Amino acid sequence: MKEKYIKYAKETFKDKALELVLNQIDLFYTNGEVIKRKYALGDDVKLTKGTFLHGIREGFGEFDWIVDNGFISTDFSTNSVKGLNKIKNSVGMWNLKEDTYLKDYINDYSGFTITYKLGRGPGAKRVSKLIPYHKFDEETEKLNDEKDVYIWWGDKTKEVTYLPSLVSNKSQIAFILNTDSDYAKKLLYADVWNTDLDEETLVEFLDSRYYPDFLKTRFEKDASTTDRESAIMFGLPSSLIEGILVGRNTENDSKALEYIKSKLPNCYICNVHGKVIVGNKE
Repeated sequence: MKEKYIKYAKETFKDKALELVLNQIDLFYTNGEVIKRKYALGDDVKLTKGTFLHGIREGFGEFDWIVDNGFISTDFSTNSVKGLNKIKNSVGMWNLKEDTYLKDYINDYSGFTITYKLGRGPGAKRVSKLIPYHKFDEETEKLNDEKDVYIWWGDKTKEVTYLPSLVSNKSQIAFILNTDSDYAKKLLYADVWNTDLDEETLVEFLDSRYYPDFLKTRFEKDASTTDRESAIMFGLPSSLIEGILVGRNTENDSKALEYIKSKLPNCYICNVHGKVIVGNKE
């Protein structure tokens, strides 16, 4: 498979972008040092800054493929539909911006994103905030008392679509990846959102319709766009998986939990309340 991915890279990229992707493929197939946190049944999961989460929607077929092959961009691994993804040739990850308990992170993203304007006219300042679960009324009451706010709107967070949450059962499985090792940090450099990368390098990772907006928003991230996202070029090895987050349906499915543990015996399994329901600590 490595040869197939190298062939695709040479046909798709050039110059610095090609060098970056080929290096990422080599790192992917290197057995670098990885770290896995250990938890006992009932523990609260605490995640460190930089931890990645990646949710799936296709059930155990996709789960098995990732465990066996790693997180690889569909542009490399399949004949993906052109224009389907704004960011291409990469794998999307949710990137924790600070040390936090998993239960608090899930509580936050199970809420919604509110956006409002301070003032009127072309000089109005746009503000976006992540509002935690069950805090809607509290936040709108604050806005009612804010004399400079004339318009606001809200959206569900992007995480609700892709990760198990308190408000949706559509996603039932997410991988938790530990990025604390030096090996992982080398892999993380190849992030489309890495502001150290120049515009020329990024061209082949973005849909042409999205490219101009991306060049601006990557330096002006806010809660409604990309301040919690990463997009890793080519992909990441499954060896970085330290745990599995499951939704409420899967939590109550003993056969599903047994299957997950059989595929990832050294990993813990936790629920949307951030509690370990299958441990990996002896």
